[in-house]
Amino acid sequence: MPFRATHIVILLCGLLCACGTVPPYAAFSPAARGKVSTTEVVMPIRQAEIYVYVPPAQGGAGFGLIGALIDVSIDSVRAGKAETAVKPLRDAVVDYNFDDVFKGEITHSLSAVPWMGAGTFRVIKEVTPDTMEKALTNSQAGAVLFIAADYNLSNDGDELTVKLYASLFPNNDDLRALKPVKKDSKGAVALPANALYRNVLTYKTRIPPAPNGRDGTIAAWSANNGAATRAALGMAAAKLARLLAEDIQRTEEDGAAAAKAGTAIEIEGLSGQSIGSDSDGTIVRFADGTLAYVTPSMLAP
Repeated sequence: MPFRATHIVILLCGLLCACGTVPPYAAFSPAARGKVSTTEVVMPIRQAEIYVYVPPAQGGAGFGLIGALIDVSIDSVRAGKAETAVKPLRDAVVDYNFDDVFKGEITHSLSAVPWMGAGTFRVIKEVTPDTMEKALTNSQAGAVLFIAADYNLSNDGDELTVKLYASLFPNNDDLRALKPVKKDSKGAVALPANALYRNVLTYKTRIPPAPNGRDGTIAAWSANNGAATRAALGMAAAKLARLLAEDIQRTEEDGAAAAKAGTAIEIEGLSGQSIGSDSDGTIVRFADGTLAYVTPSMLAP
Protein backbone atom coordinates (compact mmCIF):
# COMPACT_ATOMS: atom_id res chain seq x y z
CA MET A 1 0.00 0.00 0.00
CA PRO A 2 1.46 3.40 -0.89
CA PHE A 3 2.45 5.74 1.91
CA ARG A 4 -0.18 8.42 2.42
CA ALA A 5 0.31 11.80 4.07
CA THR A 6 -2.12 10.98 6.89
CA HIS A 7 0.20 8.14 7.91
CA ILE A 8 2.71 10.83 8.96
CA VAL A 9 0.55 11.79 11.94
CA ILE A 10 0.33 8.15 13.07
CA LEU A 11 4.08 7.65 12.61
CA LEU A 12 5.06 10.78 14.55
CA CYS A 13 2.67 9.91 17.34
CA GLY A 14 4.07 6.41 17.54
CA LEU A 15 7.65 7.67 17.73
CA LEU A 16 7.51 10.80 19.84
CA CYS A 17 4.22 11.28 21.65
CA ALA A 18 2.46 9.49 24.41
CA CYS A 19 -0.66 8.44 22.47
CA GLY A 20 -2.67 7.88 25.63
CA THR A 21 -0.16 5.83 27.63
CA VAL A 22 2.06 8.60 29.04
CA PRO A 23 1.07 12.24 29.63
CA PRO A 24 2.05 14.32 26.58
CA TYR A 25 3.72 16.99 28.72
CA ALA A 26 6.70 16.61 31.03
CA ALA A 27 8.54 19.71 32.25
CA PHE A 28 12.32 19.82 32.18
CA SER A 29 13.63 19.80 35.73
CA PRO A 30 15.71 22.86 36.73
CA ALA A 31 18.06 20.45 38.54
CA ALA A 32 18.94 18.87 35.18
CA ARG A 33 19.99 22.09 33.47
CA GLY A 34 23.49 22.09 34.92
CA LYS A 35 24.00 18.53 33.69
CA VAL A 36 23.32 19.36 30.02
CA SER A 37 26.74 19.80 28.48
CA THR A 38 25.60 20.15 24.87
CA THR A 39 22.40 19.45 22.94
CA GLU A 40 21.96 18.13 19.42
CA VAL A 41 18.65 19.13 17.84
CA VAL A 42 17.23 16.62 15.37
CA MET A 43 14.14 17.55 13.33
CA PRO A 44 12.37 14.54 11.81
CA ILE A 45 10.17 15.92 8.98
CA ARG A 46 9.21 13.08 6.69
CA GLN A 47 6.68 14.92 4.54
CA ALA A 48 7.85 16.90 1.52
CA GLU A 49 4.68 18.88 0.79
CA ILE A 50 1.45 20.06 2.36
CA TYR A 51 -1.53 17.72 2.41
CA VAL A 52 -5.21 17.69 3.31
CA TYR A 53 -5.92 15.77 6.49
CA VAL A 54 -8.83 13.38 5.92
CA PRO A 55 -10.30 12.01 9.17
CA PRO A 56 -10.78 8.24 9.05
CA ALA A 57 -14.28 7.06 8.16
CA GLN A 58 -16.30 5.62 11.05
CA GLY A 59 -19.53 4.61 9.31
CA GLY A 60 -18.79 0.89 9.38
CA ALA A 61 -17.40 0.77 12.90
CA GLY A 62 -20.31 -1.27 14.25
CA PHE A 63 -20.37 -3.85 11.45
CA GLY A 64 -17.22 -5.90 12.08
CA LEU A 65 -14.85 -6.85 9.30
CA ILE A 66 -17.24 -5.90 6.50
CA GLY A 67 -17.75 -2.47 8.06
CA ALA A 68 -13.99 -2.02 8.44
CA LEU A 69 -13.44 -2.91 4.79
CA ILE A 70 -16.10 -0.40 3.79
CA ASP A 71 -14.36 2.28 5.85
CA VAL A 72 -11.01 1.49 4.20
CA SER A 73 -12.62 1.85 0.78
CA ILE A 74 -14.23 5.16 1.77
CA ASP A 75 -10.92 6.41 3.20
CA SER A 76 -9.14 5.57 -0.06
CA VAL A 77 -11.67 7.45 -2.19
CA ARG A 78 -11.71 10.48 0.11
CA ALA A 79 -7.91 10.55 0.31
CA GLY A 80 -7.70 10.41 -3.48
CA LYS A 81 -10.06 13.34 -3.83
CA ALA A 82 -8.08 15.31 -1.24
CA GLU A 83 -4.83 14.65 -3.14
CA THR A 84 -6.43 16.02 -6.31
CA ALA A 85 -7.83 19.04 -4.48
CA VAL A 86 -4.51 20.07 -2.90
CA LYS A 87 -2.44 19.80 -6.09
CA PRO A 88 -2.91 23.47 -7.18
CA LEU A 89 -1.59 24.59 -3.79
CA ARG A 90 1.40 22.28 -4.00
CA ASP A 91 2.19 23.69 -7.42
CA ALA A 92 1.90 27.25 -6.09
CA VAL A 93 4.41 26.64 -3.26
CA VAL A 94 6.64 24.12 -5.00
CA ASP A 95 9.70 26.31 -4.37
CA TYR A 96 8.88 26.89 -0.68
CA ASN A 97 11.10 24.86 1.64
CA PHE A 98 9.34 24.45 4.98
CA ASP A 99 12.22 22.36 6.36
CA ASP A 100 14.70 25.22 5.90
CA VAL A 101 12.33 27.82 7.35
CA PHE A 102 11.52 25.64 10.35
CA LYS A 103 15.17 24.78 10.96
CA GLY A 104 16.13 28.46 10.81
CA GLU A 105 13.54 29.50 13.36
CA ILE A 106 14.35 26.60 15.71
CA THR A 107 18.07 27.40 15.48
CA HIS A 108 17.47 31.08 16.25
CA SER A 109 15.22 30.40 19.27
CA LEU A 110 17.05 27.51 20.92
CA SER A 111 20.52 29.01 20.43
CA ALA A 112 19.36 31.71 22.85
CA VAL A 113 18.76 29.20 25.67
CA PRO A 114 22.17 29.26 27.43
CA TRP A 115 22.06 26.02 29.43
CA MET A 116 21.10 23.91 26.40
CA GLY A 117 24.39 24.42 24.57
CA ALA A 118 22.56 23.72 21.33
CA GLY A 119 25.19 23.66 18.60
CA THR A 120 24.05 21.10 16.04
CA PHE A 121 20.74 21.40 14.20
CA ARG A 122 19.71 19.02 11.45
CA VAL A 123 16.63 17.78 9.60
CA ILE A 124 16.21 14.09 8.84
CA LYS A 125 13.82 12.85 6.15
CA GLU A 126 14.02 9.12 6.80
CA VAL A 127 11.86 8.80 9.89
CA THR A 128 11.72 5.27 11.30
CA PRO A 129 12.26 3.80 14.77
CA ASP A 130 15.72 2.66 13.63
CA THR A 131 16.88 6.03 12.29
CA MET A 132 15.56 7.81 15.37
CA GLU A 133 17.35 5.44 17.71
CA LYS A 134 20.59 5.80 15.75
CA ALA A 135 20.29 9.60 15.92
CA LEU A 136 20.36 9.28 19.71
CA THR A 137 23.01 6.60 20.13
CA ASN A 138 25.38 8.07 17.52
CA SER A 139 25.20 11.59 18.94
CA GLN A 140 28.18 13.02 20.81
CA ALA A 141 26.01 15.57 22.62
CA GLY A 142 24.93 15.27 26.24
CA ALA A 143 21.27 15.46 25.24
CA VAL A 144 19.31 15.02 22.03
CA LEU A 145 16.18 17.05 21.38
CA PHE A 146 13.88 15.60 18.73
CA ILE A 147 11.44 18.09 17.20
CA ALA A 148 9.14 16.39 14.72
CA ALA A 149 6.84 18.58 12.64
CA ASP A 150 3.69 18.04 10.59
CA TYR A 151 1.69 20.57 8.56
CA ASN A 152 -1.63 20.22 6.78
CA LEU A 153 -4.94 21.70 5.74
CA SER A 154 -8.20 20.52 7.27
CA ASN A 155 -10.55 18.35 5.24
CA ASP A 156 -12.62 21.44 4.35
CA GLY A 157 -9.44 23.26 3.33
CA ASP A 158 -10.06 26.37 5.43
CA GLU A 159 -7.80 25.60 8.42
CA LEU A 160 -4.01 25.30 8.39
CA THR A 161 -2.37 23.40 11.24
CA VAL A 162 1.30 22.95 12.08
CA LYS A 163 2.07 20.54 14.90
CA LEU A 164 5.37 20.10 16.70
CA TYR A 165 6.26 17.07 18.82
CA ALA A 166 9.26 17.75 21.08
CA SER A 167 11.13 15.18 23.20
CA LEU A 168 14.51 15.67 24.89
CA PHE A 169 16.42 12.48 25.72
CA PRO A 170 19.43 12.11 28.03
CA ASN A 171 22.68 11.08 26.39
CA ASN A 172 25.30 11.41 29.12
CA ASP A 173 25.77 9.65 32.46
CA ASP A 174 24.74 12.63 34.60
CA LEU A 175 21.39 13.01 32.84
CA ARG A 176 20.76 9.27 32.65
CA ALA A 177 21.28 9.12 36.43
CA LEU A 178 18.30 11.45 36.84
CA LYS A 179 16.07 9.17 34.75
CA PRO A 180 17.40 5.70 34.01
CA VAL A 181 16.62 4.88 30.40
CA LYS A 182 14.34 1.96 29.64
CA LYS A 183 14.32 0.20 26.28
CA ASP A 184 12.04 -2.11 24.37
CA SER A 185 12.72 -3.89 21.10
CA LYS A 186 12.59 -0.55 19.24
CA GLY A 187 15.02 1.26 21.55
CA ALA A 188 14.92 4.16 24.00
CA VAL A 189 13.35 6.76 21.70
CA ALA A 190 10.30 4.56 21.21
CA LEU A 191 9.36 5.05 24.89
CA PRO A 192 8.13 8.61 25.57
CA ALA A 193 8.61 8.15 29.31
CA ASN A 194 12.39 8.20 28.73
CA ALA A 195 12.26 11.86 27.69
CA LEU A 196 13.38 14.42 30.26
CA TYR A 197 11.16 16.94 28.51
CA ARG A 198 8.29 16.46 26.10
CA ASN A 199 5.34 18.40 24.78
CA VAL A 200 3.09 18.90 21.78
CA LEU A 201 2.78 22.44 20.40
CA THR A 202 0.24 23.42 17.75
CA TYR A 203 -0.27 26.44 15.49
CA LYS A 204 -3.68 27.04 13.92
CA THR A 205 -5.04 29.64 11.55
CA ARG A 206 -8.03 29.82 9.21
CA ILE A 207 -9.29 31.63 6.14
CA PRO A 208 -13.00 32.10 5.27
CA PRO A 209 -14.42 29.05 3.45
CA ALA A 210 -15.22 29.71 -0.21
CA PRO A 211 -18.87 29.49 -1.34
CA ASN A 212 -17.98 26.71 -3.79
CA GLY A 213 -16.41 24.49 -1.14
CA ARG A 214 -12.94 23.02 -0.63
CA ASP A 215 -11.68 23.62 -4.16
CA GLY A 216 -12.46 27.32 -3.89
CA THR A 217 -10.91 27.60 -0.44
CA ILE A 218 -7.71 25.91 -1.58
CA ALA A 219 -7.68 28.28 -4.56
CA ALA A 220 -7.54 31.14 -2.04
CA TRP A 221 -4.58 29.51 -0.29
CA SER A 222 -2.94 29.11 -3.71
CA ALA A 223 -3.51 32.66 -5.01
CA ASN A 224 -0.54 34.95 -5.68
CA ASN A 225 1.97 32.13 -5.72
CA GLY A 226 0.59 30.72 -2.48
CA ALA A 227 1.18 33.96 -0.58
CA ALA A 228 -1.27 33.17 2.24
CA THR A 229 0.17 29.69 2.71
CA ARG A 230 3.77 30.88 2.71
CA ALA A 231 2.93 33.57 5.26
CA ALA A 232 1.04 31.15 7.51
CA LEU A 233 3.78 28.49 7.45
CA GLY A 234 6.46 31.10 8.11
CA MET A 235 4.54 32.52 11.05
CA ALA A 236 3.86 29.03 12.38
CA ALA A 237 7.57 28.16 12.35
CA ALA A 238 8.49 31.39 14.14
CA LYS A 239 5.76 31.22 16.79
CA LEU A 240 6.26 27.53 17.57
CA ALA A 241 10.04 27.92 17.81
CA ARG A 242 9.65 30.78 20.28
CA LEU A 243 6.98 28.88 22.22
CA LEU A 244 9.23 25.83 22.47
CA ALA A 245 12.19 27.87 23.74
CA GLU A 246 9.96 29.36 26.44
CA ASP A 247 8.30 26.08 27.37
CA ILE A 248 11.48 24.06 27.77
CA GLN A 249 12.65 26.63 30.34
CA ARG A 250 9.33 26.68 32.21
CA THR A 251 9.00 24.61 35.38
CA GLU A 252 5.89 22.54 35.96
CA GLU A 253 4.90 24.92 38.76
CA ASP A 254 5.32 27.96 36.53
CA GLY A 255 3.18 26.34 33.86
CA ALA A 256 0.41 25.54 36.30
CA ALA A 257 0.54 29.05 37.75
CA ALA A 258 0.30 30.61 34.28
CA ALA A 259 -2.74 28.48 33.50
CA LYS A 260 -4.38 29.34 36.82
CA ALA A 261 -3.91 33.05 36.16
CA GLY A 262 -5.12 32.73 32.56
CA THR A 263 -8.49 33.30 31.01
CA ALA A 264 -10.74 30.40 30.03
CA ILE A 265 -10.89 29.84 26.29
CA GLU A 266 -12.26 27.17 23.96
CA ILE A 267 -10.66 26.07 20.69
CA GLU A 268 -12.61 23.64 18.53
CA GLY A 269 -14.35 22.09 21.50
CA LEU A 270 -11.23 21.89 23.68
CA SER A 271 -11.16 23.98 26.84
CA GLY A 272 -7.94 25.71 27.82
CA GLN A 273 -6.49 28.80 29.41
CA SER A 274 -5.14 31.83 27.57
CA ILE A 275 -1.66 32.38 29.04
CA GLY A 276 -0.34 35.08 26.73
CA SER A 277 -0.78 36.89 23.46
CA ASP A 278 0.88 39.19 20.96
CA SER A 279 -0.28 41.19 17.98
CA ASP A 280 -0.63 38.03 15.88
CA GLY A 281 -2.48 35.65 18.18
CA THR A 282 -3.08 33.94 21.51
CA ILE A 283 -1.17 31.25 23.43
CA VAL A 284 -3.39 28.57 24.94
CA ARG A 285 -2.45 25.97 27.54
CA PHE A 286 -4.67 22.92 27.81
CA ALA A 287 -5.28 20.80 30.91
CA ASP A 288 -2.74 18.18 29.81
CA GLY A 289 0.00 20.82 29.50
CA THR A 290 0.07 20.93 25.69
CA LEU A 291 0.18 24.35 24.06
CA ALA A 292 -1.37 26.05 21.05
CA TYR A 293 -0.81 29.33 19.28
CA VAL A 294 -3.98 30.45 17.52
CA THR A 295 -4.59 33.44 15.30
CA PRO A 296 -7.69 35.64 15.79
CA SER A 297 -9.44 33.80 12.94
CA MET A 298 -9.64 30.72 15.15
CA LEU A 299 -11.45 32.67 17.87
CA ALA A 300 -14.05 34.24 15.62
CA PRO A 301 -17.63 33.05 16.26
